Amino acid sequence: MESIKQMLSSINLNDLLKIFDLQISIAVLLFFIIFRTVFSKIIIKTYYKIIKSKRSPKDSSMYRPLNIMFILIGIYCMIKILPTNAQVLYIMNKIYKLVIIYYVFKIVTSFINSDSIFLKRFFRDPTNKTVNMFLCTITRFVIWMIYIFIVLAETGYAEDLSGLFAALGFASAAVALAAQELVKSLISGVVILTDKPFVIGDWIEVDQYQGTVIDITFRSTRIKSFNNSVVTIPNSVITSSYVINWNRLTSRRFECILNLSLETSSEKIKKIVKEIKVVLENDPKVIKETIQVSLINITAYSNDIKVVLFLKESEYVPFLKAKQDVLCSLLFLVEKENIDLAYPTQTLYVKRKEEIEQ
Repeated sequence: MESIKQMLSSINLNDLLKIFDLQISIAVLLFFIIFRTVFSKIIIKTYYKIIKSKRSPKDSSMYRPLNIMFILIGIYCMIKILPTNAQVLYIMNKIYKLVIIYYVFKIVTSFINSDSIFLKRFFRDPTNKTVNMFLCTITRFVIWMIYIFIVLAETGYAEDLSGLFAALGFASAAVALAAQELVKSLISGVVILTDKPFVIGDWIEVDQYQGTVIDITFRSTRIKSFNNSVVTIPNSVITSSYVINWNRLTSRRFECILNLSLETSSEKIKKIVKEIKVVLENDPKVIKETIQVSLINITAYSNDIKVVLFLKESEYVPFLKAKQDVLCSLLFLVEKENIDLAYPTQTLYVKRKEEIEQ
């Protein structure tokens, strides 16, 4: 008993409190480490409930930053509970605040994506992926610029920024003068993304280039041409020239001239014109109101019948198939009436020497 009393009397109360504080701090840290995934899932599930999404919390881009943030909260609580030097605590507070703010901003930027509920609520065309990507990029840039200014303010450098801003102003003016074409392309990119003359996946024609749009950036637009080569066109070129968007077509024009031989009689010509109209009117791929068939010219070697109509197929490959069917129908009618198609010819008359002398 005496030895126990001596041992207890030798233990200082402050030492007991320090041991108790250490145990509590470790317990707090373990609590946040163990339950970080639970807290993260609750927050993400609440968010998904608001936006009516059925995705798994673990698939969210917020999941990892939230986990790290809860561990940092546990470490901060642990440091606050433990007796620490005031100077060290001040520095730790600064570092902790900046790190926590960083992860808060990271979580906020994870909300900004092409499927964001905010884009769907505040913008009229949430289905346009190109515009959404552009808005997300700009929004993320602004958010991280705010974070940089907060860091500068927290570290005490914000007071000396006036000279820096003035220098940046002169530098930006010099850069703008040196990069006028780049600035023009950037502005043109904004015009393309807001005016939407085309979107990714559209088949377009710009000057001598044709192809499928595969990417639209601030500076340029990339299209995949017929031969699978990728053409990069500056946005300033696109906005300063004509653009044909073939995907916006509801129908395509078909035009054909049948060169019938000069031996074809007028009766046969009238008959085949009527038959062509009948066949085309019964074709489900042809818009009936647009059919025009008539004899338009008589040349030195042919009678020309012009066929003009619009096909319902607007996409390129189905249009080619429909065009082929119409051409085959025209050829079948010509063959059925035993009419020969003409080709350019010249007649050469040769006289004998005797005939010339006479």
